[in-house]
Amino acid sequence: MIDLFSQTSYFLEVRFNDELLSTATCFFVRRDNELFLLTNWHVVTGLNSQNRECLDEHGRVPNKLSAHIFTDEEYINWSEFEIELYTEDEKPVWLEHPLHKRIVDVIAIKVTIPENQIVTPLEEMIEPFNENTEIRISDDVFILGFPFSIKYGGNFPIWKRASIASEPSVDIDELPKMFLDTASRKGMSGSPVIFKTRRPVTLIESLENDMKVMSRYAIKFVGVYSGRIGTEKNESQVQLGIVWKSQVIDEIIYQTIRPAAKPEDQAH
Repeated sequence: MIDLFSQTSYFLEVRFNDELLSTATCFFVRRDNELFLLTNWHVVTGLNSQNRECLDEHGRVPNKLSAHIFTDEEYINWSEFEIELYTEDEKPVWLEHPLHKRIVDVIAIKVTIPENQIVTPLEEMIEPFNENTEIRISDDVFILGFPFSIKYGGNFPIWKRASIASEPSVDIDELPKMFLDTASRKGMSGSPVIFKTRRPVTLIESLENDMKVMSRYAIKFVGVYSGRIGTEKNESQVQLGIVWKSQVIDEIIYQTIRPAAKPEDQAH
């Protein structure tokens, strides 16, 4: 038995032509029957999202991604799905946040998956009866990614436990982000963050056609991991993971901005 969410996070190679620059994580969502790949702005540009400094010591920036996705659901085989990051006239193919641009370190790329390959959109794995599931500070969540490129069973992700370190309803630095308490590592950039815990009682609803839907877990898609405060070079620093809240995905894809939260709303 393989957890459904282990099939929603994908190993990502970041390349300049055929040169491997780094590895990261990606996942997919569906909007209006179209698929979008989600990862970080710094992954596709090779630049620090805060100061635009090049992340590669040789000054190389990526022009291609290679996601390791399924080719056979039953036998769990993988193959590479390649994405060119620029059009022929050198325009980027990704969408970034319409207001905060690169500062919100998340991008979306509309993709078409070949018929012989398979991806599982993350939100489609959320069980019923989770429309009102909420998260609170100190709750445990999971970052599904590939720290130091570690994977197993082919290309399954590592579930890295973290706890919510800032109030989920409050924006950090007036941006749609929150903090996690976790010692995360390179390769986890672009990972989905989920809350998942077993329900005390399984919820069941009977449908008109005598079918039943069940929910064994309380689940919520929290957001997109993009990095940390504190590094391996200075372990004395506090290590906090940065997560961009899930609502930025619709803001990016639909190019809309949510209304700013009022201070009295953030207090609740």
